[in-house]
Amino acid sequence: MKSEELKMKILVLGASGTIGSALYQVLSGAKEYAVYGTFNRNKPDNIREEYWRGYDISDAAELDEILGSIRPDMVISSLTGDFELQMDAHRRVAAYLKDTSGRMIFMSTANVFDGDVRGEHSEDSVPYPISAYGKFKKSCEELLVNALGGKCLTIRLPKIFSTDYAKSLIQQAESGQPIYSNLYMNLNTAPNVAQAVMSCIEIGKSGVLHLISRDRISIGECVNLLQMQCGKSISLRPERLTTESYCNALSCDNSELLRVSEDGNFYLTMISSDEDIALKVGIMCQEIIKKSMGERT
Repeated sequence: MKSEELKMKILVLGASGTIGSALYQVLSGAKEYAVYGTFNRNKPDNIREEYWRGYDISDAAELDEILGSIRPDMVISSLTGDFELQMDAHRRVAAYLKDTSGRMIFMSTANVFDGDVRGEHSEDSVPYPISAYGKFKKSCEELLVNALGGKCLTIRLPKIFSTDYAKSLIQQAESGQPIYSNLYMNLNTAPNVAQAVMSCIEIGKSGVLHLISRDRISIGECVNLLQMQCGKSISLRPERLTTESYCNALSCDNSELLRVSEDGNFYLTMISSDEDIALKVGIMCQEIIKKSMGERT
């Protein structure tokens, strides 16, 4: 067992969220790491107080104090909240790490491609967002790469499927809301992402990585699989997404910006060129959905 002084210090910003909590749990189980986490309002239960810090994203001085006291070798950002405050936090982290040997992992999103629904986007594809969220994540990616270069790993995530999301889809179907049959996406789970991140830390990976399922699935197919898992029979209201309704959902008022597919489907999907990571953590959508409902595969 390494002494605390010799362990790699990892700071997870946003460690009480869905992805952040999975990262904290997986990484803190490895004897090589001393893992610290931040929380805002939702303080996790049964924690070791010395490894957790309260952090209000609007308090820049608080972040500076956390960085200075922990002196992390790795910072993983899974922050949420106000976009401008997040940008300022990332600037401060980058400024701290720039003159050290420290590295950073930034959790990004498939939405950096939400303006181009022709699919499939690789790590080398140029981001093209039209939503405010996608544009914000793209700006964060650029900020960190420009500041840290090869000391930064950007991880783009698809839809994170969970029990709560599965329940929300069932409730949506039961209430008669439209279920889109032509919107396709990749999936993943928070624990699976956390395992992949640990592999990336072990090999010192940098650049861009897409952590995705090995296949893609439509919203309609998700609901049908969930019905089978739950033993329910819901009269669905299938509907085809249109350019206008897709842009409305993204709060984009100029549908002419959208790059559309010729087959009328919307592919907010990615592929990964990293075969080693894909083999370690690759998972199929059907398996993800079964796991979300507590069924062993």
